[in-house]
Amino acid sequence: MIMWKVALVMIVTEVSGNGAKHNEEHHGTLCEVLKAVTAKWGEVKERDSSDPLKKALHKTIFGNMSATEKVSELKFPKDYYPSVTEEKVEPNSRKYWCGLCGRPGQKHYPGESATHDLVCLCTPGEFGHPVNGGGEKKLCGQSQGTWGADKKGWHTELFNDNEKERKHLSETWNKIIKDCLQSGNGDDLDTALKKFTDKLRSLNGNQYLGDHSDTSDCSGTAYGGVCVKYPLECVKNSWWKELEKATRKAKENRQNKDKEKIISESSEKGQKWKTLKGQQKTSEKTVQTPQPTPGVALLPKTEEAHNPQTVEKLLANISATHDENSSPIIKPHWFLMAALLS
Repeated sequence: MIMWKVALVMIVTEVSGNGAKHNEEHHGTLCEVLKAVTAKWGEVKERDSSDPLKKALHKTIFGNMSATEKVSELKFPKDYYPSVTEEKVEPNSRKYWCGLCGRPGQKHYPGESATHDLVCLCTPGEFGHPVNGGGEKKLCGQSQGTWGADKKGWHTELFNDNEKERKHLSETWNKIIKDCLQSGNGDDLDTALKKFTDKLRSLNGNQYLGDHSDTSDCSGTAYGGVCVKYPLECVKNSWWKELEKATRKAKENRQNKDKEKIISESSEKGQKWKTLKGQQKTSEKTVQTPQPTPGVALLPKTEEAHNPQTVEKLLANISATHDENSSPIIKPHWFLMAALLS
């Protein structure tokens, strides 16, 4: 029996080996998402609880394990602490929490939150796998010493489903997850989420995050692997599916508002233009062609001025003309005659 387990260890090490840096890229992308979500949470946390984006961000950070809405107050969940006795505790062992969904009484499941998935991805398994055996091996950027010197780790036993060494979860929470809860750039959320989903690997109808083989159940043993396994029912209810849907809806809402703003501004400009044109037409109508000022006699052309009949007619008109005060204009006829005939 022992020899058979060793052979299995060798096979898995060969197919899932990732140098000395286990789950580094997967941890990095998931941590980026969590930082971006934490930043975005600061922008939307005051919204109504029914807001889709707020609900999705809350699920990503807090999952089902906390009633608080303050990231700074998020504590290591009490039900993550070791059970009083180490015995068969399905469906609340690593095998279930990190690889199965929908079992009656199951407290946690893969895809419940980004923080929970980090617990599965970054906690050493049986005998400290995969960072045991010396050398410079690291898991999620941490060496084995992060979890103590006892060289044990959280796992579900291969043949009897007994739960072992859950105490190491607290170190994962304090040394790895807390760092990912530091606020990043909320504007990078879409990019970070895309990088994360690109890292997921499909195999036998499941999706995986972290080192795994064809038979991995993510139970923490060398055979099962230190990973997160998402069966189809887990994917449907996962934090990232809800987050993708909510961010897409939020983007559509922003685009619709931008369109409405452009239309509104365009309409206002059009109305102003119509008003301006109307005022211009009204102004044109009210402008009249200047008329000769009453009381001013136009002098005849030079050749007509020497005609005696023209002169007499002009003198008669002038004699009948009044000034603006209705006073007769009296000029000596001889003076006018001389002026006209000169």
